Amino acid sequence: MSNLDFNDAINNLSNDDVKVRKEAIESLVGITDEQAIEPLIKATTDDNAQVRFKAAEILGSMGDMAVGKLIEKFENAEGKDKRFLAFALKETEDKRVIPYFVDATGDEDFGVRKVAVRALGELQATDELDSIAKCLEDEDWGVKLAAIQALGDLATDESIKLIKDARKAEDDKDFKKSCNKAIKKAQKRQKAMASGKAVVKVIPMSTIKEMEKTNVQKAIKEYERYVEAKQTKDAPYKRLCVLYRKTNDYDNEVRVINAAIEVFADNDKKRAYFEKRLAKLK
Repeated sequence: MSNLDFNDAINNLSNDDVKVRKEAIESLVGITDEQAIEPLIKATTDDNAQVRFKAAEILGSMGDMAVGKLIEKFENAEGKDKRFLAFALKETEDKRVIPYFVDATGDEDFGVRKVAVRALGELQATDELDSIAKCLEDEDWGVKLAAIQALGDLATDESIKLIKDARKAEDDKDFKKSCNKAIKKAQKRQKAMASGKAVVKVIPMSTIKEMEKTNVQKAIKEYERYVEAKQTKDAPYKRLCVLYRKTNDYDNEVRVINAAIEVFADNDKKRAYFEKRLAKLK
Protein backbone atom coordinates (compact mmCIF):
# COMPACT_ATOMS: atom_id res chain seq x y z
CA MET A 1 0.00 0.00 0.00
CA SER A 2 1.14 3.54 -0.76
CA ASN A 3 1.75 6.13 1.95
CA LEU A 4 0.56 9.04 -0.19
CA ASP A 5 -1.80 11.44 1.54
CA PHE A 6 -5.17 12.22 -0.03
CA ASN A 7 -4.23 15.43 -1.86
CA ASP A 8 -1.01 14.00 -3.28
CA ALA A 9 -2.87 10.90 -4.49
CA ILE A 10 -5.54 12.97 -6.22
CA ASN A 11 -2.96 15.20 -7.89
CA ASN A 12 -0.86 12.22 -8.99
CA LEU A 13 -3.80 10.67 -10.84
CA SER A 14 -3.01 13.18 -13.58
CA ASN A 15 0.73 12.51 -13.65
CA ASP A 16 2.30 11.58 -16.99
CA ASP A 17 4.11 8.61 -15.43
CA VAL A 18 1.88 5.54 -15.30
CA LYS A 19 3.81 4.18 -12.29
CA VAL A 20 2.95 7.32 -10.36
CA ARG A 21 -0.71 7.02 -11.35
CA LYS A 22 -0.78 3.36 -10.26
CA GLU A 23 0.67 4.30 -6.89
CA ALA A 24 -1.90 7.07 -6.57
CA ILE A 25 -4.89 4.86 -7.34
CA GLU A 26 -3.70 2.20 -4.90
CA SER A 27 -3.46 4.79 -2.14
CA LEU A 28 -7.11 5.74 -2.68
CA VAL A 29 -8.47 2.24 -2.07
CA GLY A 30 -11.07 2.40 0.69
CA ILE A 31 -11.48 6.18 0.44
CA THR A 32 -14.83 7.64 1.50
CA ASP A 33 -14.22 11.30 0.69
CA GLU A 34 -16.71 12.76 -1.82
CA GLN A 35 -13.94 14.95 -3.22
CA ALA A 36 -12.40 11.82 -4.70
CA ILE A 37 -15.42 10.97 -6.85
CA GLU A 38 -14.76 13.30 -9.80
CA PRO A 39 -11.02 12.51 -10.04
CA LEU A 40 -11.78 8.78 -9.82
CA ILE A 41 -14.41 9.02 -12.55
CA LYS A 42 -11.83 10.75 -14.74
CA ALA A 43 -9.40 7.93 -13.89
CA THR A 44 -11.83 5.38 -15.38
CA THR A 45 -10.71 6.75 -18.77
CA ASP A 46 -6.99 6.40 -18.00
CA ASP A 47 -4.74 4.95 -20.71
CA ASN A 48 -3.74 2.16 -18.33
CA ALA A 49 -6.24 -0.67 -17.84
CA GLN A 50 -5.12 -1.33 -14.25
CA VAL A 51 -5.79 2.27 -13.26
CA ARG A 52 -9.17 2.27 -15.01
CA PHE A 53 -10.31 -0.93 -13.33
CA LYS A 54 -9.11 0.05 -9.86
CA ALA A 55 -10.78 3.46 -10.15
CA ALA A 56 -14.08 1.80 -11.08
CA GLU A 57 -13.72 -0.69 -8.24
CA ILE A 58 -13.13 2.09 -5.69
CA LEU A 59 -16.12 4.06 -6.97
CA GLY A 60 -18.30 0.97 -6.74
CA SER A 61 -17.25 0.37 -3.14
CA MET A 62 -18.29 3.94 -2.28
CA GLY A 63 -21.88 2.88 -2.92
CA ASP A 64 -24.64 5.42 -2.34
CA MET A 65 -22.17 8.27 -2.07
CA ALA A 66 -21.06 7.91 -5.69
CA VAL A 67 -24.23 6.63 -7.42
CA GLY A 68 -25.69 9.99 -8.43
CA LYS A 69 -22.53 11.31 -10.05
CA LEU A 70 -21.82 7.95 -11.68
CA ILE A 71 -25.27 7.86 -13.27
CA GLU A 72 -24.81 11.40 -14.57
CA LYS A 73 -21.48 10.54 -16.19
CA PHE A 74 -22.71 7.16 -17.42
CA GLU A 75 -25.58 8.74 -19.36
CA ASN A 76 -23.21 11.03 -21.23
CA ALA A 77 -20.34 8.59 -21.84
CA GLU A 78 -19.72 6.54 -24.97
CA GLY A 79 -17.79 3.50 -26.08
CA LYS A 80 -14.98 2.12 -23.96
CA ASP A 81 -15.15 5.08 -21.56
CA LYS A 82 -18.62 3.89 -20.61
CA ARG A 83 -17.56 0.32 -19.80
CA PHE A 84 -15.76 1.10 -16.57
CA LEU A 85 -18.50 3.45 -15.43
CA ALA A 86 -20.91 0.56 -16.01
CA PHE A 87 -18.73 -1.70 -13.89
CA ALA A 88 -18.58 0.91 -11.12
CA LEU A 89 -22.37 1.27 -11.15
CA LYS A 90 -22.81 -2.50 -11.00
CA GLU A 91 -20.49 -2.72 -8.01
CA THR A 92 -22.56 -0.19 -6.04
CA GLU A 93 -25.36 -2.81 -5.94
CA ASP A 94 -27.85 0.06 -5.88
CA LYS A 95 -31.21 -0.81 -7.44
CA ARG A 96 -31.64 2.79 -8.63
CA VAL A 97 -29.28 1.97 -11.49
CA ILE A 98 -31.59 -0.71 -12.95
CA PRO A 99 -33.37 1.59 -15.47
CA TYR A 100 -30.02 2.81 -16.77
CA PHE A 101 -28.78 -0.73 -17.27
CA VAL A 102 -32.01 -1.61 -19.08
CA ASP A 103 -31.28 1.19 -21.55
CA ALA A 104 -27.65 0.09 -21.76
CA THR A 105 -28.59 -3.39 -23.02
CA GLY A 106 -29.06 -1.62 -26.35
CA ASP A 107 -25.78 0.32 -26.20
CA GLU A 108 -23.54 0.39 -29.27
CA ASP A 109 -20.58 -0.93 -27.27
CA PHE A 110 -20.64 -4.69 -26.63
CA GLY A 111 -18.69 -4.26 -23.39
CA VAL A 112 -21.33 -1.95 -21.98
CA ARG A 113 -24.11 -4.34 -23.02
CA LYS A 114 -22.31 -7.23 -21.35
CA VAL A 115 -21.91 -5.45 -18.02
CA ALA A 116 -25.46 -4.11 -18.20
CA VAL A 117 -27.20 -7.44 -18.66
CA ARG A 118 -24.99 -9.11 -16.05
CA ALA A 119 -25.88 -6.35 -13.60
CA LEU A 120 -29.60 -6.84 -14.16
CA GLY A 121 -29.22 -10.42 -13.01
CA GLU A 122 -27.10 -9.58 -9.99
CA LEU A 123 -29.54 -6.83 -8.98
CA GLN A 124 -32.45 -9.27 -9.22
CA ALA A 125 -34.27 -7.14 -11.79
CA THR A 126 -37.09 -9.68 -12.23
CA ASP A 127 -39.34 -7.07 -13.84
CA GLU A 128 -36.80 -6.65 -16.66
CA LEU A 129 -36.91 -10.22 -17.94
CA ASP A 130 -37.65 -9.07 -21.51
CA SER A 131 -34.60 -6.81 -21.58
CA ILE A 132 -32.37 -9.65 -20.40
CA ALA A 133 -33.93 -12.13 -22.83
CA LYS A 134 -33.31 -9.72 -25.70
CA CYS A 135 -29.57 -10.10 -25.08
CA LEU A 136 -29.80 -13.80 -25.93
CA GLU A 137 -30.02 -12.67 -29.54
CA ASP A 138 -27.04 -10.32 -29.27
CA GLU A 139 -24.39 -10.54 -31.98
CA ASP A 140 -21.65 -10.69 -29.36
CA TRP A 141 -20.97 -14.07 -27.80
CA GLY A 142 -19.95 -12.57 -24.47
CA VAL A 143 -23.22 -10.68 -24.17
CA LYS A 144 -25.20 -13.86 -24.86
CA LEU A 145 -23.32 -15.72 -22.13
CA ALA A 146 -23.82 -12.82 -19.72
CA ALA A 147 -27.56 -13.01 -20.44
CA ILE A 148 -27.56 -16.72 -19.57
CA GLN A 149 -25.78 -15.96 -16.29
CA ALA A 150 -28.25 -13.17 -15.53
CA LEU A 151 -31.22 -15.45 -16.13
CA GLY A 152 -29.63 -17.97 -13.78
CA ASP A 153 -29.31 -15.25 -11.14
CA LEU A 154 -33.01 -14.43 -11.40
CA ALA A 155 -33.88 -18.08 -10.69
CA THR A 156 -37.54 -17.88 -11.70
CA ASP A 157 -39.48 -20.49 -13.65
CA GLU A 158 -39.65 -18.06 -16.55
CA SER A 159 -35.91 -17.36 -16.57
CA ILE A 160 -35.07 -21.07 -16.38
CA LYS A 161 -37.35 -21.76 -19.34
CA LEU A 162 -35.56 -19.08 -21.35
CA ILE A 163 -32.21 -20.73 -20.59
CA LYS A 164 -33.54 -24.13 -21.64
CA ASP A 165 -34.93 -22.69 -24.88
CA ALA A 166 -31.58 -21.03 -25.62
CA ARG A 167 -29.75 -24.27 -24.91
CA LYS A 168 -32.01 -26.17 -27.27
CA ALA A 169 -31.52 -23.63 -30.05
CA GLU A 170 -27.71 -23.62 -29.85
CA ASP A 171 -25.31 -26.32 -31.09
CA ASP A 172 -22.16 -25.04 -29.41
CA LYS A 173 -21.15 -27.43 -26.61
CA ASP A 174 -19.54 -24.74 -24.45
CA PHE A 175 -22.68 -22.65 -24.66
CA LYS A 176 -24.77 -25.62 -23.62
CA LYS A 177 -22.44 -26.19 -20.65
CA SER A 178 -22.93 -22.58 -19.60
CA CYS A 179 -26.67 -23.07 -19.83
CA ASN A 180 -26.52 -26.22 -17.72
CA LYS A 181 -24.45 -24.43 -15.09
CA ALA A 182 -26.89 -21.50 -14.99
CA ILE A 183 -29.89 -23.84 -14.68
CA LYS A 184 -28.25 -25.72 -11.83
CA LYS A 185 -27.49 -22.47 -10.04
CA ALA A 186 -31.05 -21.22 -10.55
CA GLN A 187 -32.61 -24.42 -9.26
CA LYS A 188 -30.34 -24.40 -6.20
CA ARG A 189 -31.39 -20.81 -5.56
CA GLN A 190 -35.06 -21.70 -5.92
CA LYS A 191 -34.68 -24.56 -3.45
CA ALA A 192 -32.99 -22.28 -0.93
CA MET A 193 -35.67 -19.62 -1.27
CA ALA A 194 -38.42 -22.21 -0.87
CA SER A 195 -36.89 -23.30 2.43
CA GLY A 196 -36.79 -19.71 3.66
CA LYS A 197 -33.02 -19.36 3.52
CA ALA A 198 -31.38 -16.09 2.54
CA VAL A 199 -29.77 -16.44 -0.86
CA VAL A 200 -26.49 -14.58 -0.74
CA LYS A 201 -23.37 -15.13 -2.79
CA VAL A 202 -20.28 -15.29 -0.57
CA ILE A 203 -16.62 -15.62 -1.42
CA PRO A 204 -14.04 -17.63 0.59
CA MET A 205 -12.99 -16.20 3.94
CA SER A 206 -9.32 -16.51 2.99
CA THR A 207 -9.93 -14.25 -0.01
CA ILE A 208 -11.66 -11.62 2.12
CA LYS A 209 -8.90 -11.73 4.74
CA GLU A 210 -6.38 -10.90 2.01
CA MET A 211 -8.72 -8.19 0.78
CA GLU A 212 -8.48 -6.47 4.16
CA LYS A 213 -4.87 -5.57 3.32
CA THR A 214 -5.79 -3.68 0.16
CA ASN A 215 -9.47 -2.69 0.36
CA VAL A 216 -11.08 -2.68 3.81
CA GLN A 217 -14.38 -1.32 2.49
CA LYS A 218 -14.70 -4.18 0.04
CA ALA A 219 -13.76 -6.68 2.76
CA ILE A 220 -16.47 -5.33 5.06
CA LYS A 221 -18.97 -5.58 2.25
CA GLU A 222 -18.06 -9.22 1.64
CA TYR A 223 -18.11 -10.13 5.34
CA GLU A 224 -21.55 -8.53 5.60
CA ARG A 225 -22.83 -11.05 3.04
CA TYR A 226 -22.11 -13.79 5.56
CA VAL A 227 -24.14 -11.92 8.16
CA GLU A 228 -26.99 -11.36 5.72
CA ALA A 229 -27.02 -15.09 4.95
CA LYS A 230 -26.93 -15.89 8.69
CA GLN A 231 -23.95 -18.14 8.12
CA THR A 232 -22.96 -20.29 11.09
CA LYS A 233 -19.26 -19.48 10.80
CA ASP A 234 -18.27 -17.10 13.58
CA ALA A 235 -15.15 -15.74 11.84
CA PRO A 236 -16.99 -13.22 9.58
CA TYR A 237 -18.82 -11.74 12.58
CA LYS A 238 -15.59 -11.48 14.56
CA ARG A 239 -13.71 -9.81 11.72
CA LEU A 240 -16.53 -7.32 11.19
CA CYS A 241 -16.49 -6.43 14.88
CA VAL A 242 -12.75 -5.77 14.67
CA LEU A 243 -13.01 -3.69 11.50
CA TYR A 244 -15.93 -1.64 12.76
CA ARG A 245 -14.12 -1.05 16.07
CA LYS A 246 -11.08 0.27 14.19
CA THR A 247 -13.27 2.90 12.51
CA ASN A 248 -15.16 3.69 15.73
CA ASP A 249 -18.39 2.51 14.09
CA TYR A 250 -19.96 1.20 17.30
CA ASP A 251 -23.51 1.11 15.94
CA ASN A 252 -22.57 -1.38 13.26
CA GLU A 253 -20.44 -3.36 15.68
CA VAL A 254 -23.42 -3.73 18.02
CA ARG A 255 -25.65 -4.71 15.10
CA VAL A 256 -23.25 -7.48 14.06
CA ILE A 257 -22.86 -8.69 17.64
CA ASN A 258 -26.62 -8.94 18.08
CA ALA A 259 -26.92 -10.77 14.77
CA ALA A 260 -24.26 -13.24 15.92
CA ILE A 261 -25.96 -13.80 19.27
CA GLU A 262 -29.16 -14.67 17.41
CA VAL A 263 -27.42 -17.01 14.95
CA PHE A 264 -25.46 -18.79 17.68
CA ALA A 265 -28.35 -19.03 20.13
CA ASP A 266 -27.84 -22.80 20.37
CA ASN A 267 -24.05 -22.67 20.53
CA ASP A 268 -23.03 -21.63 24.03
CA LYS A 269 -19.32 -21.26 23.28
CA LYS A 270 -19.71 -19.07 20.20
CA ARG A 271 -22.58 -17.04 21.68
CA ALA A 272 -20.60 -16.34 24.86
CA TYR A 273 -17.82 -14.61 22.89
CA PHE A 274 -20.24 -12.07 21.44
CA GLU A 275 -22.20 -11.59 24.65
CA LYS A 276 -18.93 -10.79 26.42
CA ARG A 277 -17.98 -8.33 23.68
CA LEU A 278 -21.37 -6.65 23.86
CA ALA A 279 -21.14 -6.33 27.66
CA LYS A 280 -17.83 -4.44 27.29
CA LEU A 281 -19.49 -1.93 24.97
CA LYS A 282 -22.20 -1.03 27.46
